[in-house]
Amino acid sequence: MRNKYVILLVCAGAAVTLLGSCRHRSVGNEALFHELDECIAHRQEYRQERELKIDSLRGEPAEDFAGGYFEKCGRLLEAYRSYDLDSQLYYTRERLRSAVSPFENQAALLNYGEVMMRNAMYHEAILYLDSAGRTPIDEALKPYYFHLRRTMYGLMEDFSVAQPEREKYALLTRQYRDSMMAIHPPGSFLHELVRADGLYAQCLYDSALQVMDRYAGAHLVSGQDEEAVFAVTRAQIYRALGDREQEKKYLAVSSLADLRNSIREYISLRELAILLYREGDVDRAYRYMQCAIEDATAGSERVRSIETGITYPVIESAYRKQVHRRQITLIALLASILVIVLLLIGIALYFNTQRRKLASLNARLEASNDKLRLSNQINTMYIGRYMETASLLIDRFDAWRKNLKTLAHDGQYDKITSILSSQRFTQEQLDAFYHDFDEAFLQLFPHFISDVQALLQPGNELRIKDGERLNTDLRVLALIRLGITDSRQIADFLRYSLSTIYNSRTRMRNLYQGNREEFEAKIATL
Repeated sequence: MRNKYVILLVCAGAAVTLLGSCRHRSVGNEALFHELDECIAHRQEYRQERELKIDSLRGEPAEDFAGGYFEKCGRLLEAYRSYDLDSQLYYTRERLRSAVSPFENQAALLNYGEVMMRNAMYHEAILYLDSAGRTPIDEALKPYYFHLRRTMYGLMEDFSVAQPEREKYALLTRQYRDSMMAIHPPGSFLHELVRADGLYAQCLYDSALQVMDRYAGAHLVSGQDEEAVFAVTRAQIYRALGDREQEKKYLAVSSLADLRNSIREYISLRELAILLYREGDVDRAYRYMQCAIEDATAGSERVRSIETGITYPVIESAYRKQVHRRQITLIALLASILVIVLLLIGIALYFNTQRRKLASLNARLEASNDKLRLSNQINTMYIGRYMETASLLIDRFDAWRKNLKTLAHDGQYDKITSILSSQRFTQEQLDAFYHDFDEAFLQLFPHFISDVQALLQPGNELRIKDGERLNTDLRVLALIRLGITDSRQIADFLRYSLSTIYNSRTRMRNLYQGNREEFEAKIATL
């Protein structure tokens, strides 16, 4: 039973969960992206396949497992890992409830620590890991325990603001990385993977790549599952080296593994979308980001949903602008084609008429030629006017720019100030920004308004103006829900005074049905 359980626990990390049926041909990034596009289009099939396996596992009697119900919960926990966080939390609780032996209790506490860590609840994660470590960690659980500690402190190092805390967590990360290397024999996959990760942390990028290349040359065959695990670290290394093509390649490899294993808790596809967006590939970036946010929401991955939701409105806005430009271009092209077709039809009819009358209207040939020349002049004039209008629009923008340049050169700053003092454009952009923010936020939290209303005292209905999704008080609460609690940051974001934000927070706390000091903590959990 323990041997089976050790295999389950060693595979607990997010990187190892990438192992699966990922296969790709090294024929360039475009081929990889095409393969990734196809994978996204068929990801529902991979999801159904995983659901069938989960349903089959749920239907097996607990008596069929060597460890009974405790072991069955462990298998289901593993099946839901990086797929449905709520279900993973449920079976983690069931494991802890059904644990009998000290080994089982210790293992369940480590499971709980992992779930808390995936929810970015690092304080609670540490409490559970410390609770498991009150007695010596079982040898079979040490790989899992060291992995959780190293991963958690690595995350805490990344998110630390103050330098002393960052150095503290960096030291703990190195210590547990060393522990992982010590417990896995040199030359093994996990030993070499952790070794490469350590070299990356020391900015020894070429050495890290050499470690992975040596292991791959000795042990890996193209298409092996372990190849996908290397992809995440390789992408990070190439990002640090500034090699964007290689970074995109290995982010795509990692994303393919995630999607084919129906993993919803991932960052590779989101990072790839951001990278493609910055390079101008808005269409593909939008599809990838939309896939990432749908999977994060479906898997109850709240942290990933918020992370993705921060970037998604920017990419979505760029995508919609691009679609709008294409529509305008298409309409203009269709209109031009229609005009040309009509002109051609008219000219064809005209010449056909002239041919029929040619024999009897020889005397009027010159007049017909004059009409034809006039028709050509009209065509030329309208085409010229069309081009002139387009050119004029361009010249006006250029003249406005040159005018500002001339005024600046002549020192006429008052006129420049007058031209630039209009706030209309800025206000329109702000309104559009807040509208996009409201839309994106309510997509993530569709019941936020009703949930907030339920917290307030009866008779204090939330009033929202026509055309708005959120009012100022709700935007303040929305930012608090997203983890932005500093009043100065909120004031800067909403472009209000600090006193206005203080008054809004105080007003909403006073309307809370319970203890006013607990209101914002309650908002943060909606």
